[in-house]
Amino acid sequence: MTRKQIIITLFSITAFILILVSLGVFEEELKETDYSEVVQFMEDMKNKEEVEIDVVTYYSDKASLENSVLKQPNGWIIYRLKARYDKVTNQSWIDVTPDLSRFKNVEKISGDIITSHQQCGYINHNTDENKGKVGYMLTECFHKWEYDVKPSGFEGYRINYTILPILGLK
Repeated sequence: MTRKQIIITLFSITAFILILVSLGVFEEELKETDYSEVVQFMEDMKNKEEVEIDVVTYYSDKASLENSVLKQPNGWIIYRLKARYDKVTNQSWIDVTPDLSRFKNVEKISGDIITSHQQCGYINHNTDENKGKVGYMLTECFHKWEYDVKPSGFEGYRINYTILPILGLK
């Protein structure tokens, strides 16, 4: 190999690696956080306590050359879940407030993501393994009957779930 061929080869390899990095191929997967905080939130809500947690969901395009042209929604969505209780009516509910400030291409979000403040009746454990959905979901919500707290089954996305204090994003 000549010196010119070596330089061209090194340049090509470097360019290829930079393309892969920009597509997120080497992006490290986030670890799933223990669901104990969600379980504790559910227990506190059953005990008629007013508590709150922040749930963070990270959406990322799958790295591929064909979808790099299409701008897909990606980034962090932070959901503030606040359990409420009214003693007069003996009713409880969850106020859900999304923070989309760390989310790109918000206009392309599907109806499966909470994008505005709303109330939900409760949070429960979803074990529908046939549909590939195992996790927790907000149910009896104002805009839609149910939303996955840990979304799954979205084609074209790598989705991760964690609790906000673990990330230090506050």
